[in-house]
Amino acid sequence: MKVNKYVISYLFLLFLGYVFPVTAAGAPPVVRKGLSYVWPAEYKDWSNGFLAGNGKMGVIVFGNPLHETVIFNDRKFFMAASHERSFNRVSAADLQKIREYCAAEQWKEANDLANAVHGWKNGGEGNKHPGYKMQIDISQDGTIREYVRECDFRTGEIVVRWTDNRGQWERKTFVSRHDNVIVQYLTAPRKGNLNCDIRLNIDTGMHFAPDMKFTDASGLDYLNLRVSYAPNTNGAGYEGVTKVIVNGGEKSISGNMLTVKNARSVLLLTRMEKYYADCEAQWNRKALQTALDSLPADYTALLAGQIKTHRAIFDRVKLDWGGTASDRALSNERLIEKQKSLDAPLPALWERIFDSGRYLYLSSSSETAPPDLLGLWTGDCHVGWSGYYHLDANLNLQVAGGNIGAMPEAMEGYFTLIERLSDGFMANADKLLGCRGMLGGGNTAGLNGLISSLNYYYPYQYVTGEMGWLLYPFWEHYLVAGDEDFLHRRLFPLLKEMGAFYEDFLVEKDADGKYIFAGSISPEAQPARLGFSLVNNSTFDIAGAKFCLETLIRLCHLFGEEQGRGEGVERWTAILEKLPPYLINVDGALSEWSWPSLKDRDGYGHRHSSHLLTVWPLNEISKEKTPELYNAARIALSMKDRHSYEDAGHGILHAALHAANLNDSRSATDKLLRLTKTDFFFSGLASAHYSKFKVFCTDVCNTVPAIMMEMLVNSKDDVVELLPAIPSSLPSGSISGMKTRNRVMVEHLEWNLENATVSCRLKSDVDQSITLIQRQGVKSVSGNVPILPSAVGNEARTIRLKAGKTAKITLQLAGISGNQLVSP
Repeated sequence: MKVNKYVISYLFLLFLGYVFPVTAAGAPPVVRKGLSYVWPAEYKDWSNGFLAGNGKMGVIVFGNPLHETVIFNDRKFFMAASHERSFNRVSAADLQKIREYCAAEQWKEANDLANAVHGWKNGGEGNKHPGYKMQIDISQDGTIREYVRECDFRTGEIVVRWTDNRGQWERKTFVSRHDNVIVQYLTAPRKGNLNCDIRLNIDTGMHFAPDMKFTDASGLDYLNLRVSYAPNTNGAGYEGVTKVIVNGGEKSISGNMLTVKNARSVLLLTRMEKYYADCEAQWNRKALQTALDSLPADYTALLAGQIKTHRAIFDRVKLDWGGTASDRALSNERLIEKQKSLDAPLPALWERIFDSGRYLYLSSSSETAPPDLLGLWTGDCHVGWSGYYHLDANLNLQVAGGNIGAMPEAMEGYFTLIERLSDGFMANADKLLGCRGMLGGGNTAGLNGLISSLNYYYPYQYVTGEMGWLLYPFWEHYLVAGDEDFLHRRLFPLLKEMGAFYEDFLVEKDADGKYIFAGSISPEAQPARLGFSLVNNSTFDIAGAKFCLETLIRLCHLFGEEQGRGEGVERWTAILEKLPPYLINVDGALSEWSWPSLKDRDGYGHRHSSHLLTVWPLNEISKEKTPELYNAARIALSMKDRHSYEDAGHGILHAALHAANLNDSRSATDKLLRLTKTDFFFSGLASAHYSKFKVFCTDVCNTVPAIMMEMLVNSKDDVVELLPAIPSSLPSGSISGMKTRNRVMVEHLEWNLENATVSCRLKSDVDQSITLIQRQGVKSVSGNVPILPSAVGNEARTIRLKAGKTAKITLQLAGISGNQLVSP
């Protein structure tokens, strides 16, 4: 009897526990794990480890079977501060002079004065750093065989398996979201007992400062490493405590080495804590030991809590790009290598980086903090850009898939961070610009929002549009969830601050009576051939103001506040109506500077695309609402695509999101191919900031899922657009569980370009009519709900949805030739 190869592969993978059936009927199932058959050979290769975390604590697991290394990380692990960032209160006279210089296009004078008066001095917490490492050593008995390390994205378990003369071994690690504990479980092989040495220490490759002090306080039941920061940091320090629970056998300790003999299993439970003052007194309280004692000493029970939390969140969205069973069984390394030999997307790799990206984003997020530049993890104190939260692109990109990807628990950390930073943002606005309201901070370690480095090239005190981008995810949460209480309690007060800010900041007007952003920059960029950063009317700053004011006025009407003569709505509407228009340059592209003498000075080669904030995430520009600006934005993207985005991951990512929202499937696909073919991804599927594995940074891995979701479903206002930027080389697939920005869940979307069909199941939270768009054109449509013609044309239909009822809709597409999409 002939047996189908997919059946054999499925049964084999199911036996190994590698699969979860989340795919179209009849297709092989998606493997929702990371797989590797090698481990990092040296400590310096820590970026290739497998990562686990709960947003508060994390580990990097190397997976060496006999000489395991595990690096321990904590969200709070930044070098302790000896003093805070500081800057001057700029006088009203100097602020007015800077405005006048800018309005008169006296760029040098404006830049010279702005740089001379801020008085910024560095301070605050320093670089992100690892905590320490754990080493687990087992004696050798024969050749290592059948080795595999895997990361189960659904549970967060990292499992290392191998066989030697003693039989099959298994070692498991996860970081519990439910119990806030790092759990490691070592089991004996079938033919023998577990004998191992365990110790906590540091590695020279961590590059700790010489004035830090490391003290081992381990005992028989608890491993304990205590660390003091530099002497001038108010007694700051941290510690890690591991409770050691041995099943059978015995344990002994000599120095910092705990030895286990003849055991059946060892359970290790770890917590860490940073103390900002008087660390010795905190250590002596032994609060971590007490907390660990309250947890169940049972791996299965602890894993059950993880399944209730981590897995419940992760499983909400499922993507199938149509990978084959044979490819889905390949290791991470093999998939990446195979993709390099192909011109088209490798579906199994794209599925895996989608799942791993969602996993890493969730694992580096908690209810108190989102991912920083490194997510949560590092093995070295020498990190890129201090590992801070960077607020003008990087953090914004990393959380891009949180709302539409149905992860409100992860997004809560973002909202909490911005609220925590807001006092610092207010201090920035008050002292540096003489304004009420908030001014973003550039970057931060997360304790406060005081502004980052100010210098001649980076006059960040004038990046006023940053707050609009930082506040947009709050608004998006409302668009997705419809939570008016959240809107009123958490976003409305922040937007009122921004209303006050623009009342104070916008003073000068041009000859047409429009406000001048007299002192404005586009993040990290300068107008070409000018040599100055501080100018007028960056499109980024205008877009940020427009979003804040429009949304603020909308909320005022929703909640019936600030109405009447002289009240907020009247004042803010008057400002909004006098904001300068966006300009189109000589190339027909949306200009980065909406100031007449600067509009033709776009530097297309820069890594940032800040002016296209208008496209994503703000959704201000669209084909239906603003066709002229839509075409200009497409030209701006195409002009930038002629360059390299300076090889910066965040530049490629932001442009890919623009491409998806501008219906440019080729541009979006090319960028994902670039990221997967030029060594942005390490073997554990974490990522680098640059190609060729340069500088560990989780921008790429955490943002890729958002790009893929935007390529498959775009939503704004009353529009749900299906397959807005689908790669023609991925002719079939499906996605389930995604959220739209108009309170619709995409229960399931499935496409088959060979048959020219798209089917979907949509469930709305409220009674509403939506405009369903498919740009290829709709030959016919059927469904179980009222379907009406749309004013948009043949590519759209009006769909009437009832709250809580699933609408089943099938489209027959018009714009298909073979299995190739015809460009809309």
